[in-house]
Amino acid sequence: MKKAASLLTATTVATALTLGLGAASTAHAFEDHGPTIDYRQGVMSAIGGNVGAFAAVVVDGAEFGDNLKMHTSQLVALTQDIPSLFPEGSDFPETDAKEEIWDNWERFEELSNDTREAAEALHAAVEAGNEDEYAIRFRNLGQSCQACHDDFRRD
Repeated sequence: MKKAASLLTATTVATALTLGLGAASTAHAFEDHGPTIDYRQGVMSAIGGNVGAFAAVVVDGAEFGDNLKMHTSQLVALTQDIPSLFPEGSDFPETDAKEEIWDNWERFEELSNDTREAAEALHAAVEAGNEDEYAIRFRNLGQSCQACHDDFRRD
């Protein structure tokens, strides 16, 4: 009976240590990437805000057409290097990033580049004042964002 109790105690201690070390490891990893995750989420929110502002002007007719260059230049700047916002191990806690980002990194980079190029094309159309191009360029940007979200973002 004493052996069984000792074995149970040893097993309990080993389990507690394993769980504790795992939690410490996760906490340590979050400490390393916590600011990166916060930054990434801020950049993605800023992208969404600029896309929303552009849509409010071009689609809904808000009277802020003079601000379109600002919004599209921000989109170009914010999409320059999306992959750098996703260092390996930054898929926790409670982030929308799927593990597939790191499992299929080349595809993630390709879709990120598509988004950057779509933002650049939209900005070029706005800089040129080519209003006939706004809708198609904006649609292309939305489709590139959606393609990446479909593959790599949790709902």
